[in-house]
Amino acid sequence: MIVYNEIVAVTTGAALIGFTWLVSQVLRKQKIESEGWAAFFGVTGLLLFTTGMHTTLTWPYGAGGFQYTNIAFGQPSAMFGAMLFFAAIYLWRNRAVFDGSSEAEIEDASARIMRAIKPISLYIATAGLAMLVLAFTFVRFQLGAAPPEEPISGNFGHIPILEALFLGGLWGIVGLGSILFAIAAIADRPKLFRWALYAIALGGLGFLLFGAMNFYTHIGMYYNIEHGTNHKW
Repeated sequence: MIVYNEIVAVTTGAALIGFTWLVSQVLRKQKIESEGWAAFFGVTGLLLFTTGMHTTLTWPYGAGGFQYTNIAFGQPSAMFGAMLFFAAIYLWRNRAVFDGSSEAEIEDASARIMRAIKPISLYIATAGLAMLVLAFTFVRFQLGAAPPEEPISGNFGHIPILEALFLGGLWGIVGLGSILFAIAAIADRPKLFRWALYAIALGGLGFLLFGAMNFYTHIGMYYNIEHGTNHKW
């Protein structure tokens, strides 16, 4: 079975952390390097959108009880990738606006970004709601348990609730942060941004570390299956 969750997880983590970094700069009215951020969101958006759409449209993507990966992994990746494309296009097209160096020009550029964020925040909230539902689904049906052939994670595969709680928590904190962010943007509640960004950044770090670990554990799993070995760590 083809899996993309290693590159998807590390890219998602990087994109979430980058998003919180950019928004923090905007809220502090700092000068934005729009071309650099446009490239960052373009690269991460391209990877997430293409892999997410392929996973979503290849049905069933996984067999033998893994069909849920189409919904839980593919669709959120496609949604997030599309939003990153929006950010890349906006920052690139308006790069002249962000070239200003005076205090007034920087404040104007920051205000423009916040106004542009409002409409897309409705979709951010939608994606956040989907993530919260997926978080509940992971726990309710105890999805995501690693097979015994997988190093590290496979040692706990016989207790499926553990990985279900981990994945549910990861999806859930990003979903909660997304909804808080949308409320803060649409309702002009600046104090909420702080908590939203904390949640999104924490979730991003979790995705980044989890994806990086999977490069090792998944290769180890395939090695164990191919060679009949039993590497646990």
